[in-house]
Amino acid sequence: MESNYHHLFILINVSLLMINIVLLLISVKQYLYEKSKPGEFIEPEQSLAIESDGTLANSDVPNEYLKEDSKRSDVLISKITEDRLLQEFEKAQANLFFLKRSVSLNDVADLLGTNQRYASFIINKYFGLDFNSYVQQARIKYLIECVEHDPNLLKMKFSVLADKAGFSSISKFSSVFKAVIGIPPSAYFQRLRMR
Repeated sequence: MESNYHHLFILINVSLLMINIVLLLISVKQYLYEKSKPGEFIEPEQSLAIESDGTLANSDVPNEYLKEDSKRSDVLISKITEDRLLQEFEKAQANLFFLKRSVSLNDVADLLGTNQRYASFIINKYFGLDFNSYVQQARIKYLIECVEHDPNLLKMKFSVLADKAGFSSISKFSSVFKAVIGIPPSAYFQRLRMR
């Protein structure tokens, strides 16, 4: 009889030990998850001096690429740094960084004097777009502004216009144009020619 109580006592203790180990593992996992969350506060960095000649005017291009990005709320950034990065981004935008054929988020981060996470945060927060969508939309807006200010560009081949806007191919240019504007470039430019 005493042996049965001894086995029961051991069984209960082993069960309690297992429950404690599971709870400990859950607590450690939760702690590590909380600790690894992005968004550590970083002091403002030195800013890069980039010459600019103004900013692009806003146009009424439909925002078909608008995306919600839940990650942007995870970034902790001081207001001073955010304002500086926005100002540097506007300078880089005015210098038409997006026309570089193989522009990357790393290139933009270098222009801003920051990291890719902060550069992405600025684009997401102030333009409501991810990096690639921003670049594609900015290229189309730029090309439309160029054509509206210089009607002679309407006589150019699409390959020349695509190259001018930083696209590597006519097919990429056409698909992005249609996604951003809602109609193919041929129809859009035809309307402009008829004015």
